[in-house]
Amino acid sequence: MFITGLEYLHPPSKQNIKVIKLLFSGNFAPLADAADVPDADCSEIREIADECDLHVTNLECPLTSAEMPLKKTGPSVKAGLHAVELLNKAGVRLACLANNHIFDYGEKGLKDTIDICSLNGIDVVGITNTDNKDLRTAIREINGIRIGFLNYCEHEFSVRDRGQPGACGFDHADAYYDIRALKMEVDRVIVIYHGGNEYYPLPRPDLKRDFHFLADIGADAVIGHHTHVVSGIENYGGKPLVYSLGNFFFPSEGEPESWNTGALCRLTIEDTLKAELIPVLQCRGNLRVERLTGNDADAVYAEIDGISAIIADDNELMMRWNHYTSTTGTGLANQILYPTKADKLMRRIPWLRRYVSNPDRLRSFINVLRCKSLEQLLIGNLKSRQ
Repeated sequence: MFITGLEYLHPPSKQNIKVIKLLFSGNFAPLADAADVPDADCSEIREIADECDLHVTNLECPLTSAEMPLKKTGPSVKAGLHAVELLNKAGVRLACLANNHIFDYGEKGLKDTIDICSLNGIDVVGITNTDNKDLRTAIREINGIRIGFLNYCEHEFSVRDRGQPGACGFDHADAYYDIRALKMEVDRVIVIYHGGNEYYPLPRPDLKRDFHFLADIGADAVIGHHTHVVSGIENYGGKPLVYSLGNFFFPSEGEPESWNTGALCRLTIEDTLKAELIPVLQCRGNLRVERLTGNDADAVYAEIDGISAIIADDNELMMRWNHYTSTTGTGLANQILYPTKADKLMRRIPWLRRYVSNPDRLRSFINVLRCKSLEQLLIGNLKSRQ
């Protein structure tokens, strides 16, 4: 078993256990003009945070004065240095930076973020090779218990080549050694994972296996975010696995209704760990985050229960994923197989589309994506052409 040889160096003594409460929130993108910051309201969340020992959030964008975005696909997101006040309002004291937007404004954007957080007493985690500082992990001692935090994200533009500053990309071998090393220093290990498919409320089957893997090699809990929607929760051998908390503070127009519904996770640590989800409504036409109550909260809990039931059933989870990829995945596949100009040409020349969609060519393409050696060869070659 993976756990062999990875027990804690000094596991907490049951007779000396003190209750520790950690609060985790999802995607925090404080996109507000300086003039609007005083009107932003996180007071209800601050009350919850003040009852806990630490509030940990995913800082979804750099806080920076940088003007030049990184060349990448997808939107580039940033907030001004003034936006750190929104983190202060919410009582955040540990910001996770391993996500797909933290490097949107390059090294300056990343450095500005780390510096402004430091000036405001906010620790950061999930960053590699920054001024020779070890920001891959964070350790907090609370009530005499040492808690270690690791933060990973899926491999997008924020994850750089080894030796370069950027977000900590998830790698099974790295995670094994990171957790192995951290467990020699702390009593509990919490992994925060930024990944999943946007707007899809279920984890991919392989993402569920990755969460199980992290628990198997020593994580006491795994907390997820990225998808902009709330997902389910699983108790895996007594270890809470929370697959997505959705958005916490992310003002944006034209998004589906689910964008504005998120959840906090209150993790209570005694001799065992207990995760409690708290539904919130965020930035629906304003800059306010409020706790949902009554029927509104019950509706979110019912949705989470339904999602959690699907997660518990591997066959149902795979069936839902296959349906999702065959429908929603069509647009992504067509971007690769039929670029815009080529698509117009192939509409006029049917045999050309049949050639591109030839089953043998599709099988070859699938093999490149599935084979690690071919995948890395292709990525290396494409990078050389940029």
